[in-house]
Amino acid sequence: MRAAARAVAVAAAAAACGCAYFNGMYYANHYTRLAQSAERAGRTGDARDRWQQAEIHAESLISRHPKSRYVSEAQLVRGRALVHLEVYSDAALALQMALRAPASPSKHMEELGLIGHSYLLLGMLDSASQALDTAVDARERAVRDQALLDRGRLFMLRRRADLAREDLALSRDPRAPFDLARADLVLGDTAAAGALYDSLAGLKTFPEAEWREGLDSLAAAGAGAHASQLANRLAGRPGVSSGAKARLLLDDGGRRLDAADTAGATSEFRRIVDLAPDSLAGQTAAVQVCRLGIASAASDTELPEWRSKLGELMRSGGNAGRDAYDELRLLGRIDSLAEAATAGDAFWFLRAELLRDSLHAGRLAADAFAQMAVKYPASPWTPKALVAAIEGGYAGADTLRQALAQRYAGSPYARAALGGDSAGDTTYARLEDSLRRVLAVAETRRPGPVDRARPGVLGGVGGEAAPRRPTPAPTPGERARPQPSGPPSPEPPE
Repeated sequence: MRAAARAVAVAAAAAACGCAYFNGMYYANHYTRLAQSAERAGRTGDARDRWQQAEIHAESLISRHPKSRYVSEAQLVRGRALVHLEVYSDAALALQMALRAPASPSKHMEELGLIGHSYLLLGMLDSASQALDTAVDARERAVRDQALLDRGRLFMLRRRADLAREDLALSRDPRAPFDLARADLVLGDTAAAGALYDSLAGLKTFPEAEWREGLDSLAAAGAGAHASQLANRLAGRPGVSSGAKARLLLDDGGRRLDAADTAGATSEFRRIVDLAPDSLAGQTAAVQVCRLGIASAASDTELPEWRSKLGELMRSGGNAGRDAYDELRLLGRIDSLAEAATAGDAFWFLRAELLRDSLHAGRLAADAFAQMAVKYPASPWTPKALVAAIEGGYAGADTLRQALAQRYAGSPYARAALGGDSAGDTTYARLEDSLRRVLAVAETRRPGPVDRARPGVLGGVGGEAAPRRPTPAPTPGERARPQPSGPPSPEPPE
């Protein structure tokens, strides 16, 4: 009877064990394989769904069968899934629990590598270093390559690009060459980084996020022309989707704007509109085309065309729709300032500043400033406007200088512009204060907010300070890309 009871107990335990496996571990492993397959195929959304299923089944086994011999394996599967789902704190906890259980050396190495990766993404560099220093010696190539990549990135964060380069050169992870090129850029070897990017552009694979970040880094290192060449080369590849091409070119247009290459930026934005007009990047580029068209306008008669196009874009909604609305609001403000019934000279001056500083329409602004001499010849701020017109490149600058020297010679603005001595003159400060007060008092009688911005020529009432670079939403499944405008951030505290 005792033998029979033992047999029954053994059978029950075996049944429970089998139940734990088939109800939890089997499906956890099944969804893990599906997730990995989806990742290899580039289906990031599907992969995320599969990782979520794998994590759910692994967690179910752990909670329902805490004494099962599959618990440590389930902890590893759960930790792996949480890493892919970017829930790094929970992943590190699950992996630490898995690490305490008996397992093969290969599994322990994988657990250490994933722990190091999680700590790295959490900013816990000392803890990450302890795990990765062991994981880089793993016999399994995939584990070793990932650990070398992570330790290279850790060294970059610690501003040791020389050590980072050694690890990144050894890693066969497909992302490692992009990090290696960034290390070369930090070390000042732009030629080596450029050559590496050239070689990567010939590969069949196209990791969009790495390319976009890499081209930004290359341009930030002073090789903007090379970055543009690579962007156009990649955009010409047949295997790259139209959306990815549009995003590459949108980035390039933004970099050209930063470099004051408005003609090149306009060309890229127009190309994007033709390539993918209904995409987020295409709509963002369309707004940029309108902004640049307004900025280059030679006459107010050109503005209705851009107003109409912005109205269409505004109705499309999204980020581009909001940007189009902001631009239309500025154009409406320009119109209302031109029609001001009180303090007309002050509001006309503000209109010219908004044209210059918010809409970046330099020619229209210079013309508006110069018109002060005709519309408001007796205004105390007309000399200030003439100075702004001259500095804005007004075609009849010599005529304006003559007017300053003859008609407005007593103005502190004219004396300052013509090189006269205005030290100790309090008239300038009084005029500036008066202009601000007139605008403030008159504005309280008008609906709508006043756009405030940077001081204008010789101190003004303002507009926005710089052109706006397009910032499209990241690709589905892509995290926000870090800006490569400087060296890696210093090591954060544990």
